[in-house]
Amino acid sequence: MKKFVCILMSLILISSIFAGCVKQEDLKSDIVLITNGNTVNDNGYNQSAWDGINTFAQDNSMTCTYFQPVLEDNKITTENVEKYVELAVDNDAQFIVFPGEDFAVCTYEIAPLYPDVKFILLDAVPHSAEDNIDRYIANVMSVTFDALQSGYLAGYTAVASGNTELGFFAENNSKYSANYGAGFVQGAAYAADSMGIPVTVDWAEYDSPFSSYNYDFTITACYEPIADQKEKTFVVNVVDGIGSGTYTEGSNITITANPAPEGQVFDKWVVKSDTDGVKDKKVNISSKSESSMNLLVEKCDCTITATYKDIEGDYNNVTVMGKDGTTVQETFSVPSGSDTEVTAPVAEHNMIFDHWDCEQDIDVSSLSDKTMTIKNVTSDIVLIPVFKQAETPTFNINVVTGEGGNGESYGNGSYIAGDIVDVSAAIPEDGYMFSHWQTTDAYGNSANISMENEYYWNTTFEMVDRYASICETMFNNGVTTIFTGGNSKEESAFTAKGSYDCELNIITAGANNGNAYFTIIKSYEEAVKDALEDFKGGSLIVADCKSEGIYSTFGWPEDKPGMNDEYEKIYSDLADGKIQLVHTQGGQGDVFCQYFNDEKLSKCLTLNGWFITNPNMAVPTDLSADEIVTE
Repeated sequence: MKKFVCILMSLILISSIFAGCVKQEDLKSDIVLITNGNTVNDNGYNQSAWDGINTFAQDNSMTCTYFQPVLEDNKITTENVEKYVELAVDNDAQFIVFPGEDFAVCTYEIAPLYPDVKFILLDAVPHSAEDNIDRYIANVMSVTFDALQSGYLAGYTAVASGNTELGFFAENNSKYSANYGAGFVQGAAYAADSMGIPVTVDWAEYDSPFSSYNYDFTITACYEPIADQKEKTFVVNVVDGIGSGTYTEGSNITITANPAPEGQVFDKWVVKSDTDGVKDKKVNISSKSESSMNLLVEKCDCTITATYKDIEGDYNNVTVMGKDGTTVQETFSVPSGSDTEVTAPVAEHNMIFDHWDCEQDIDVSSLSDKTMTIKNVTSDIVLIPVFKQAETPTFNINVVTGEGGNGESYGNGSYIAGDIVDVSAAIPEDGYMFSHWQTTDAYGNSANISMENEYYWNTTFEMVDRYASICETMFNNGVTTIFTGGNSKEESAFTAKGSYDCELNIITAGANNGNAYFTIIKSYEEAVKDALEDFKGGSLIVADCKSEGIYSTFGWPEDKPGMNDEYEKIYSDLADGKIQLVHTQGGQGDVFCQYFNDEKLSKCLTLNGWFITNPNMAVPTDLSADEIVTE
């Protein structure tokens, strides 16, 4: 019976790996690549690794295949990967290749179970799930890529191709980011000194413990005098609901009734025209029976009143407590046996919603849903929202009322990227009408929020990745090219670039990025061939210029004759060790910046580390150069 189960599992796995008919003997291979869930034609790391495996197998009369796992929640898990490892081992695999950091924990947990199989981990070193400490395992060969040399090629090329105001968007928490930056600065400095031109590099770590960069922003409800309006305006008065205001003809506004009193439910809207000669039926609403509906403002003032009726039969009260857990946020009555939806209050700064506490037995799919539906309400229910300190970065919003507004505007709170934020403006003072929303960050720049309707008093938007604001600040200060080597938030730079019409550049490192100015490629192809050629368990090799494990996609233009030859010489000198580079331990960008400036390592390049010189940043007081070494 056990044998039958194993065969069945293998067939299930086989069907998930390949499309079409597959014979069991086709799986027998000397070398197996397990992808990160993508195909081997992804124009990225999987394809690069597969090309190297194929070339090596053909040159050495070996067989190879790949398995493409079906991911769980788009994540690589040890449990999932181990099924494919077992399948590979059962089919005589000698080598199993894992591409990337996603497999670091899997390798640590799986490789010791198969001591006779040789594992190659590309661009990572095994470590446990509990920490990020490198572990060396007897049957695992790890490959990393020289971040210093990659950065040097990026910095040299950036300056030699005509850029003089550069930025480095760094990650303190990365083991490699600081060395990418150190190489970038030194390559740019070499080009600047050789050409005799002044160059600046702004170095900013979005998560530096020394940085006090303020990611929060303010949203202001803006108003304007009605007298200044060129178009004809009309007054909408909403009784027992929201939506009152002065609007121009043709405006499409949402009218929403207030929560019903206890024991009642919304009944209907009563509509009255307030303009002489215009009948009530000319007030154009989308529905009289929906508690939230649309009004198309036409040629009349109007009053729209929400009315309520008693609930027929039994009902129960559902109470949502406030964020403090003690005050009542909202109470509403629900006919017994009916369903209702509840939403948690907005979190306090740097907190996020975690779950609901409820002493009553309720029918819901999950108490961890910020907005959840309670089914078949048959008793009174009290729901207490529980919040926790955010592990995912949160961004704080302050919603304020501008001149001409009367009262408090709403939407203040702490949000994570992807949250839908609802903002509401205070009602206007007499003689004013709502105009638009304005966003401003702590440094006077736009927060680049895309609202559903920035000209409507009540609107929503999706919270964006605010780390882009660092790159936006760089661009605003004149930087034309930003390098993102080693930063997992690389996409933030592209988000910032998308906010500008002018030509700005992003330099990346890793897989070829078609949206980048150029990329310093990590060649998994060359790295895996080297590891297969000379496998040494328990060791780490570094792919660099000498092994042709890194290279640039930049193509020198025809108006710069000789620059390609100069680049080739730089590349050769790096490969031969003629260029000695200063490096620093991962995450110690502040130390490198201080060291570079103190030692005056360049005549023409000025390095501005935001955590050192930027007036908006905190200045560290206990820097040392103990971690700085020369290769």
